[in-house]
Amino acid sequence: MIALLTHLVLAQLGAATAPTGPGGVDVAALASCEDSLDVAIFQSPRRPDARAPMRVMIVSDQDLGAGVTVVEVAPDGAQREVAAEAFGGPPWGWVVIDAKPTVGTHRYALVAGGAVRACQDVEVRKSAGGGRAHTPGEAAWDDYIKWERDTENLYSLWVERLFLAPLEEDISWNPLHDVLRDPSRNLLYDHLGLDEDAGGKKGLKLAPDCADFPYFLRAYFAWKMGLPMAFRPCRRGNRERAPTCGDIVTNELTSDADTRVGAFKDFVRKLQGTVHSSSLRGVPEDEDSDFYPVKLNRRGLRPGTIYTDPYGHTMMVGRWYPQEAGKPGVLMAIDAQPDGTIGRRIFWKGSFMFPEDDALKGAGWKRFRPVRRARGGHEELGNEAIGESVDYGDFSVEQWSRGQEGFYELMDEVINPEPLPPELALMMTIDALEQQVARRVESIDTGEQYVRSHPGKPVKMPDGPAIFVTAGPWEDYSTPARDLRILIAIDTVKAFPDRVRRYPSRFELAAGADMDAVVAGLREKLAAETGRRSITYTRTDGSKQTLTLAEVMARSKALEMAYNPNDCVEWRWGAPEGSDEASTCKRRAPEGQRDKMEREYRGWFERRYRPVE
Repeated sequence: MIALLTHLVLAQLGAATAPTGPGGVDVAALASCEDSLDVAIFQSPRRPDARAPMRVMIVSDQDLGAGVTVVEVAPDGAQREVAAEAFGGPPWGWVVIDAKPTVGTHRYALVAGGAVRACQDVEVRKSAGGGRAHTPGEAAWDDYIKWERDTENLYSLWVERLFLAPLEEDISWNPLHDVLRDPSRNLLYDHLGLDEDAGGKKGLKLAPDCADFPYFLRAYFAWKMGLPMAFRPCRRGNRERAPTCGDIVTNELTSDADTRVGAFKDFVRKLQGTVHSSSLRGVPEDEDSDFYPVKLNRRGLRPGTIYTDPYGHTMMVGRWYPQEAGKPGVLMAIDAQPDGTIGRRIFWKGSFMFPEDDALKGAGWKRFRPVRRARGGHEELGNEAIGESVDYGDFSVEQWSRGQEGFYELMDEVINPEPLPPELALMMTIDALEQQVARRVESIDTGEQYVRSHPGKPVKMPDGPAIFVTAGPWEDYSTPARDLRILIAIDTVKAFPDRVRRYPSRFELAAGADMDAVVAGLREKLAAETGRRSITYTRTDGSKQTLTLAEVMARSKALEMAYNPNDCVEWRWGAPEGSDEASTCKRRAPEGQRDKMEREYRGWFERRYRPVE
């Protein structure tokens, strides 16, 4: 009734005075329009009240061009343009934050090109509770809306906004709930009004590893928004056999908790105890999987899209920085480390492993398979249905059709559609390596703190390929997988000048350029730039040691044996024996571990090869 009266008053004002409001908005259109799956408007919290900030989130499946504005009609009928934080697409989004919303019905509209594209009423109460409690024996949560293009677009906007930071900023969180508890980032902060994002015993504690990470985010979002969520128990695969998965477990999983937060915690415990790195590596055509492969374009690789490498590491698209005049494009991903650190990672060959040409196809870019209500429960959509869906339509196996090298070249075209000056592309590559090496400083420091706090108790090293994936302190504080990626990254940087020679069309070169001179100049630039950049780590005695990036690259051989947390930090950075840098080293891994690393495992790192059990 309040909304109806507002519309009538607004229409009368328009008829009596002027047909347009701020920005030339048609008053009659503003009073009668609605939102749609193409341009949708959501609010958070679910039940806004005057005691807490309100967030209005608008998402569009289409590029509406420049000059998009958001108009608010206040409860008293006053109309104004409001500040909105805009996000480029696809999907496209706008976020409005009202720090002190007034009681009553607010009407929000998205206006593009002078036309009203979507409207939605949002009622703000004096106070709002969190709704009914959870009854023991009920489902973890009820789903009352569907995964469609509007909710998928909102999911992408939420992920992008959650981890947003300037491109040059090296930011991280540990664990995941640290960022979810930040109301300036989390657009769904306390969305249910249950203090679910508060600290202490009452709130959520979410600390996923890399495989759990995308599942945790998807489950959190689905729970908040009342969407279905599903996951499958899967058998681990190996180099010859792809993972296979069983029947879905959904949010209909019952819980004996007497609170809704407790019921969600039960669901997450079941989820964490079920999924693992192989859960994401099913072969592309397998429909008994939580994921499906996507087209390699900006729509397919939207925020929230997942990348899984052949060895179990998982990353998620966080934000695109488009190619602009004088600036290269960047695809920034988010990942979780075994120690719980959530950080950002630039896409490039050195950090995103793709299957070798003769390997099982399965690792690569994927999205969560949509879950829909079906007779007697829920079901996940099959590949054909996804391909034909107006909400999705992005199923594709193209990423495996060109081989490993072709995959990276295609990704380069998507990230930078226009050829780049080779010097600029080289700087991008060095930037990415520097980021990986800097993150290794944090990882090794974390492991050093653990070992020092457990004196006389060496971390147990697993046998064989399990050094790359296991559980416990070795998984949390060793770095074999990360070091293997850094070794590949170093090789990639060193080989960059020759890549320009192999793929000259991907670079902006002067007509008739002497390729030998171009390559020689790039090698000189590479040496100078890596000699200029540096990282600093803390030695055993607490003093600081600075290494240039060139020095780190020159220590590739030593880094093949530097992943054991039982070794001193100097050894883990490849300090030459007998050097002043190594003089402060006071701890080495047990002899039996060092012997196995040298005789049995070193060959894997020398060949840049990771075995799969």
